[in-house]
Amino acid sequence: MTESRFLSFVLTEGLLLLFLGFGMLILPKVSMVSFGYMMFLSFIIYGGYKSISAVLTKNFSKHFILDVIVGLLLFVNGILLYFLQAVDMMVIIGLAGVYFILKSISSFSFTVQTRKTLNFWWMCIFLALLEMFVGLCVIIMLPSAAIWLIGILTGLDFILSGVVLMNMYISTNYMK
Repeated sequence: MTESRFLSFVLTEGLLLLFLGFGMLILPKVSMVSFGYMMFLSFIIYGGYKSISAVLTKNFSKHFILDVIVGLLLFVNGILLYFLQAVDMMVIIGLAGVYFILKSISSFSFTVQTRKTLNFWWMCIFLALLEMFVGLCVIIMLPSAAIWLIGILTGLDFILSGVVLMNMYISTNYMK
């Protein structure tokens, strides 16, 4: 895989995360779309994209199995949110906490592997630490955590991840 193709995957993931994050945080406030439905839809879309893009970029990434697991976990969490929302929310909240911790490890390994390819790679370290903190907070607060808290934290994480990935793409692509 060429570097320009990898950069196109970085840009696509950044734009997708930005749109999903804003959609998750803004659409329930300005439209009839419910917050739970936006979470379910965002989890399924990004989980599916993450799994597929991890398989497509496996030649460039040594940690693609972790990205596939993160994507599948988020996809399964979206399916559970749709079907089990009235039954047991603790499972969904717990899986969201595990998602944040695995995403933190994935972000850190992405940073280590692409530090010579992408500019501003150090921004991903900040993002990985923030995701680890959010994941630990969600797991520690599990009995009292609400699904809206998970949705807001996930929306903010999507927006921050999208901005970081887009900045890395722009700085790498236009600094050459």
